[in-house]
Amino acid sequence: MASVVRLLALALAWTGVAALVPALVSARWGEGLAPAFLATTMGCAFLAGAMYFASAGLAGRIRRFQVFTALSALWVLIPAVAAPVIAVAARLELGPAWFEALSAFTTTGFTQVPTGPRSLFVWFALLQWSGGLLTIVSAVAILAPAGIAGLPDRAVNRLDERDAVDTAGVLKDVAPIYAGALGLAFLAMLFAGAEPYAAFCLASAATSAGAHLPPEARDVLEAGGAARWLFLPFLLWAATSVRWHRALVTRRVHAAPEQPESLILLGYWLVLGLLFSVLLFRLAPGVEVMGAIGEGLFTAASLISTSGLPGASDTFRHLPEGLVLTVTLVGGGALSVAGGLKILRVRAMLLRARGDLARLISPNIVQPSRTGEGGIGSAMRGVWVGTVALFATLAAVTVAFGFGAPSFEAALTGAIAAMTNAGPIYDASGHDWPPVANLPVVSVAGAAFAMIAGRIETVGAFVLIHLAFWRT
Repeated sequence: MASVVRLLALALAWTGVAALVPALVSARWGEGLAPAFLATTMGCAFLAGAMYFASAGLAGRIRRFQVFTALSALWVLIPAVAAPVIAVAARLELGPAWFEALSAFTTTGFTQVPTGPRSLFVWFALLQWSGGLLTIVSAVAILAPAGIAGLPDRAVNRLDERDAVDTAGVLKDVAPIYAGALGLAFLAMLFAGAEPYAAFCLASAATSAGAHLPPEARDVLEAGGAARWLFLPFLLWAATSVRWHRALVTRRVHAAPEQPESLILLGYWLVLGLLFSVLLFRLAPGVEVMGAIGEGLFTAASLISTSGLPGASDTFRHLPEGLVLTVTLVGGGALSVAGGLKILRVRAMLLRARGDLARLISPNIVQPSRTGEGGIGSAMRGVWVGTVALFATLAAVTVAFGFGAPSFEAALTGAIAAMTNAGPIYDASGHDWPPVANLPVVSVAGAAFAMIAGRIETVGAFVLIHLAFWRT
């Protein structure tokens, strides 16, 4: 338990350090919010110090059931400490401010704050970038080794205890690559002509598949040109496995186990992008061929990565809503910041279906199989459990949205947007639906649960509920 407390203390300490950046931005532009951000820093420092010293000298390694508890605490705790300054800066009540912070931290992008001080949107950018990092680290260090929802566990160095978790080692491997991508994206946006403030917010959104952007950054994307083309590769980067990224950096890409999935995802993006291009050219008024191609490829990358950012404000209005929702629900690759069902599970189910059909035709055929290796039970069983859990949760969240949504279409779109952490497909649908934070409490609670469940592969949320039930 001491290790879990220290993990929470580390997360709080990072949040306090991150709050210094918007404090400096506020001081530079004379917004008057620097004291509020400094208060956040001091509060986080006090809590982190108290938790660290309370657990000092206590031995123990982090185990999986403890980390599941820590994960749930982090997804609620960090938005809780980030919310007061959002309430001050955006002039919101504390409840909606917490929901705004949760939306940013889970990289979902539900928002009722379209404009605001620069320091506020820098704070959103840091929250969504940190949430993306937490998503990757938790998937590689916790969810995949535990066999959650069929995620692949290909760790080279096995720990001596089956339920031990090496979060520090994974963070050491992942954080430099993730931070390096942020730096490259920032430089790319500067090269495209964006000012540093907009470039930083765009870089954070691209690398974390987030969607909290200030008007200045949205204007850069809507203007098209070099910025959109330079933004696009980072969306694809966000949709592919972090282990594949490491293989690319170390020049061992052909030995990467995620190579086939990543190539399939890139091919899927290209085909989907061309399909979107044709639809936009035919349905959107006044769109030229090259403009339709650029818009289609960008939209495909945005939906696959579950960022959900439209290239132009009216893009989603000209595309079939069922197609947009389906692509978003499928999502990107495993062990990435993308949400959704994931290409891994869709591919596994298709391969299993093909094998079952082949066995019906040739009952005595011998087929190679890898679904039962490396652990207890079958990886294919995990794939099916993850799929069923996602759709069951989606149904429940749709019902929750139905208490306040103006139509079934709005409820379904909001539920998919929350489950896949792709909020803009709801906000930018063109139907002028009310902000999610303004819906009844049942709908807001359902959206909050769905956003967190989407970050821990849905099954992880049920594991948390199961542990809480049996421990009470």
